Amino acid sequence: MPLHDDGVQSPVPVPAGEAPGVPAAWDGAAYAANNGHHRAFDDHVLDPLAIGADWRVLDVGCGTGDFTARLAALVPAGSVLGVDASASQVEVARLNQAGHRNLSFMTWDARRLDELAGSAAAPADGFDLVVSVATLHWISASDHPAVFRGVRRVLRPGGTLRAEFGGTGQIAQTRAILDDVSASLGGPTSPWNFPAPDEVATLLRASGFDLSAGWTRLVDQTRSLPTEAAFAGWLTSQVLIAYEAVMEPTMATSFRSRALERCLRECRRPDGTFDQRYVRLDLLATAA
Repeated sequence: MPLHDDGVQSPVPVPAGEAPGVPAAWDGAAYAANNGHHRAFDDHVLDPLAIGADWRVLDVGCGTGDFTARLAALVPAGSVLGVDASASQVEVARLNQAGHRNLSFMTWDARRLDELAGSAAAPADGFDLVVSVATLHWISASDHPAVFRGVRRVLRPGGTLRAEFGGTGQIAQTRAILDDVSASLGGPTSPWNFPAPDEVATLLRASGFDLSAGWTRLVDQTRSLPTEAAFAGWLTSQVLIAYEAVMEPTMATSFRSRALERCLRECRRPDGTFDQRYVRLDLLATAA
């Protein structure tokens, strides 16, 4: 980490749309205990889909497998594969979802989906559906083309891509506080990729997708975090780790302490909750 002459670490440069090059250190158990705000919007992801009972489904960024298991129940004559870059998340998913005979999990990086297409884990003629929830904003803008090309490779012609992830404006108030604390310590700012719909639409079309019956759009949501404990659990399990990924241990400890103190003090809403404004990049596309 570069230093000023006075010994203070210089901020880590993170270009717009880029995430730090070091992966976040996910704790599968902590994430599983704090992902209820995602599950509250699973119906929104599923509602536009007419899923066949025999479909082969790939869940990219499956986390601890809660949504993946719901998909498995929708395809009793089909199969679901959940992949995630975090071994900790996949381990918890396997433990928690062990009862589903048509469900499997693998540790796999979304940037390498083109390799999955040629492996024994993928159907020879392609998946019918690829879903991805709350994942793609963790992947830098420079890697998004490879991800979408990989998704296209693993889908059969006419197959469906359904995804939602952070878009322009995501958690703006809380992020401003975290950016301020991080920058004061020499850390990164806004270490996610929160794109606009037209950016994603351009990438999808270039990767072989048709949007004539689909969309890329921003959707506003209020995510319920009703108590200090729920808010702190959300921050520590799935937000602060994005900043801490490129911090030295002592710096990360200081950042976490200061960030929690400020956010708990400044993010309480008039109704006493810590609900967050999520702005999701919501997409539906067909493999051409």
